[in-house]
This record gives sequence, structure tokens and C-alpha cells, in this order.
Amino acid sequence: MKNIVKLIVFITVVFCGYAHAQNSLTLNYQVTKELNHFAHIKIKVTDKYLRTDYILPNKAFTEMTIKDDGQYILDHQKNIAYRTDYSVTYKRAEDALKGMLQYAPGFTKEQIYEMSLDPKNDPNNYIAYEKEGDNLFVGYLDGDKVKTVKISAFPNQFISSTEYTWLLKRAKEDTYFGKALVGFLDVPLIDFMRKFKYDTDQLPTEITLHDEGKAVFLKTVSNDGIDQDDFEIESKFIIKDITHESIQFLNNLKNIAKETGVIE
Repeated sequence: MKNIVKLIVFITVVFCGYAHAQNSLTLNYQVTKELNHFAHIKIKVTDKYLRTDYILPNKAFTEMTIKDDGQYILDHQKNIAYRTDYSVTYKRAEDALKGMLQYAPGFTKEQIYEMSLDPKNDPNNYIAYEKEGDNLFVGYLDGDKVKTVKISAFPNQFISSTEYTWLLKRAKEDTYFGKALVGFLDVPLIDFMRKFKYDTDQLPTEITLHDEGKAVFLKTVSNDGIDQDDFEIESKFIIKDITHESIQFLNNLKNIAKETGVIE
């Protein structure tokens, strides 16, 4: 069981079917660094697409996943869209989970995957949150204070509890594609919300990253429909498939983990 917990953090796979309702949300954030404006982050979510734009004064990047297609990282300066193919990563993850079942008698693939999503099963990166007052959580990593999170109970001015439940469902589905990410924050906001759900069902509205000197503020949320054009990759972008490079990178990480005793 110990080896399973160590290894599951490497695994990504899809299990669920998808709803056909045309849900949509747009979330707008402001990021400050050392109290000065630093960037805007815009997240657009539908039942098929999840797009996050990072807009800085002189550059912009985009993370976007498309169900049953893959993930794209758009570099707006170079006009390159880096793509990972869902069908390839899905098969690889399926094979990995089947291999793990021999070490986990009594567990199903779905149960192992659920274990992999729980941040407590990633001890090297696990942030333990402690509640302080009615609307504040403080996060600690290896005893160091790394995050302060303000929350807003439902109902609130931003979003309904039903909408937030759907958003968290989409955040979970987004993990199924594997995660290449821009690295602007320690984790993408959508994944932060998914992990934070293990501590509270309430909406995080302000996140302070103490070790980065950054703060992230939720400014607005809209449930108006989103134009399909917002999810199209413009013709000026050259699409570069990095699926196999990504797999090789993960294989290298796995080999390093074996050499250092992280996994057996």
C-alpha cells in the first residue's frame, strides 16, 4: 500500500462520461506582486472546454483542454500551440493503472485514481490548511506558512453553490488529460480549487502566496454564454505536438524516482 501511495501521483486517466448540458462560467482574477498589479487571469469553462489565459503587461500565455482531444499551451509571443494528444495519454494511463492493480488487491482502477487526486497522497507537495476564524485558511508546507486563503460562504456575490459544484467537477475532469502548465503560479487556479475542496466546500476569493510575494483576487464571475470563437485556435498559431516528448519526460522522472527510492 505504501508503494501505491508513492506511485499514484504519476498517474493520469479518464473514467467518467460527460454531461451534455451547455453550462458555462467565466472567472476573472487580478494578480498583484508585492502589492503592485502584476497580471490578469481569465478562466472560461464549458462542458467541453476549459481555457485559462494569463495576461501580463508584455506577454500572454494560455492553457486549454478540449475533451476527447487533448491539451494545448499557447505561446502568444511565438504563435506556437503545444499539444498533447488525449488518446495517447489515455492509453498510457490505462496501461499504468492495470499494472498497478497487481499491487493493490481489492482496489479498482477508479479507487486508485481517486487516491491519486487526494493532495494528502502527495506528501512532498501537500499543503496542510488550518482554519482561522470564519473565512480564513492558512496553509503550511513542511511547517512553513505558504498560503493564506480567504473564502466566501454560499450564497455570495460571485457564484451559486450549484455552479461551484459543477466547476469543481470540471476541474476534476481537467486532471484526466495530464497537465502541462505555464508555471505562472505554483498550480493552475482551477487545480488549486480542486485541491482546496478537500478542506472546505466554500469559494476561495483571495489567495496569498507568501513565498512568491503574490496575491490572487477573484474580481467577477459571469454565467453568460461564451462565444465558440473564444475556444478556437487562430490560424496564425503553429500546432506542435509534444505528446511523446511529454511522455519521455515523465519516464525520466519515474526513473529518477526509482533511483532515489521514491518508488520501487
